[in-house]
Amino acid sequence: MGNVRLFSTECALLNTIINLVIPSQKNKDKCQAAAAEDEADVVSSVIGEYGRWQLLMTFLLAMFSFPCTFHIYLTTFTAKSTKFWCRLPDNLADLPIQDWINYSQPVDACYVRVLPEGITAESILNHTAPILDSFQKCQEWDFDRSEIGDTVISEWNLVCDRSGLTNLVEVVFLIGVGFGGVIGGWISDKFGRKRILMCMICVQCTLAILSLFVRSYVQYVIVRLVMGFVSVSVVYAAFVLSVELVSGKWVTIAGVCNFFPLPLAYIIVSLTSLLLPNWRDLQLALSLPGCMLLILWFVLPESPRWLIGRGRTQEAKEIIVKAAKFNKREVPEELDKMLMISKPETEAEQPNVLMLFRGALLMRTFCLFLAWFSMTIAYYGLVLNIGNFNLGNLHVTSIILAVVEIPAIALSIPILLKAGRKLPIFISMLVCGFACVASELFSLSFDNNWILIACLMVGKFAIGSTNMMLPIFTAELYPTLIRNLGVGASQVSAGLALICIPYLWELTALNKHLPMVTIAALSAVGGGIILLLPNTTRINDTKKVVELRYSGRATPLSHAWSGSNYGGTTTSQNTSMK
Repeated sequence: MGNVRLFSTECALLNTIINLVIPSQKNKDKCQAAAAEDEADVVSSVIGEYGRWQLLMTFLLAMFSFPCTFHIYLTTFTAKSTKFWCRLPDNLADLPIQDWINYSQPVDACYVRVLPEGITAESILNHTAPILDSFQKCQEWDFDRSEIGDTVISEWNLVCDRSGLTNLVEVVFLIGVGFGGVIGGWISDKFGRKRILMCMICVQCTLAILSLFVRSYVQYVIVRLVMGFVSVSVVYAAFVLSVELVSGKWVTIAGVCNFFPLPLAYIIVSLTSLLLPNWRDLQLALSLPGCMLLILWFVLPESPRWLIGRGRTQEAKEIIVKAAKFNKREVPEELDKMLMISKPETEAEQPNVLMLFRGALLMRTFCLFLAWFSMTIAYYGLVLNIGNFNLGNLHVTSIILAVVEIPAIALSIPILLKAGRKLPIFISMLVCGFACVASELFSLSFDNNWILIACLMVGKFAIGSTNMMLPIFTAELYPTLIRNLGVGASQVSAGLALICIPYLWELTALNKHLPMVTIAALSAVGGGIILLLPNTTRINDTKKVVELRYSGRATPLSHAWSGSNYGGTTTSQNTSMK
């Protein structure tokens, strides 16, 4: 049950897109606000909105989603609950398992019948063995390994009185995700995208290898805690760096394409677990790809937009010149002058969490927190609780629900470019809710797993689209200064949701339909709250946008709902990123 994360945060981690102001070249004010507008134009006008260089860089950055998703999704198999029974005593080793269970554990495997002296396997098979009414706690168990091999549950006997420790592993991991979302976003905004990305992937690789050698449950929990922190930091640093290298409509496209590795990673984990059913072997196999990404330290650039915003124009120039040459574009002679105009005259305000709760951002942050909580419950409630649906083979079901997410990601691109943000997110979350309700209604009338799988596929398709669009919408509502922080802070809400997910199926103790009904209700609520936010594709008051971002003055909350004072600005259908 405890098969949650983020990751994905989604962990689980992810997603975003920024859509800032297309600078006006007619106004070369040297105030900080005008510099903010010019900065985006310098980068895109020299290297282009999208070219061979951006294609290569965004492709390489998307690769970072694979190891993060591996570690998020691993516990679907490494912590899978399987059938278990109290271990056979040595003198009954020849007794078939099912006969042993029927005789010694009539209620559950936590207590075993006290065996009379001289009992033999033959007497149990012949039903002549005495049956005592006294029971004792079982101390050792064996596990069914027909579908899954050795797991963390079987290694540390996380059953009966210790069964809650399985969920605790995931809770601790998701606490790490929550902290990583905020702290990782803050340090990335403060110290740079590339530096934090590569440091975190290095820590992640070290932890992945270290987890192979843990010998106690406590050691494993500590490793998972830190793994949650660094995984979400990697996801968002790579994502934000990716979308800050492009401009125009390519911001949306590049941001969504960062999510294609997610379903592919789910499929890879499912197939690899078939070949390597034991959890340590699986952990090793899926840790090696992340180690190879370390060589990208010598290939990936820092975000030129982040460098310009920090006043480090010479470093930005070197990157811009290399990118322009790679794209076969001419470097303008006045590039130094353009960069000097873009350079802020005063030191940029340092990002801090309180900025998320100023003026117009207060209500937006609140609404986004609620939307992220609802979306995370729905998405990971379906992804990470596949084993609780009892739909046959876990690997097959996992692959089917992963495959359906691929077209969901692909369709998100034209939807975001043509239909805006609010309505598609609202509709997709509503469809997910209806699909969850339908699956429960059909389960009352049909005893056919494929009907239920079809409903889950519709729900997964819909919420998979939301999982692509919501991070983009979130990032468009925050400025460059606190963009990573804003998107990362949303992971606090997502982290709280993820912590709840291991316990979601505990609601079956009250009613077996309650988990899916809960997912449906939260999907509807989350979709509804999105309608209160402005559609960023229609925000076009550049002056007010810049003033709100850089003046630090509070703005009337009513402006937040009007869509006229904050977010991304567009020209025609394209969005320009700062």
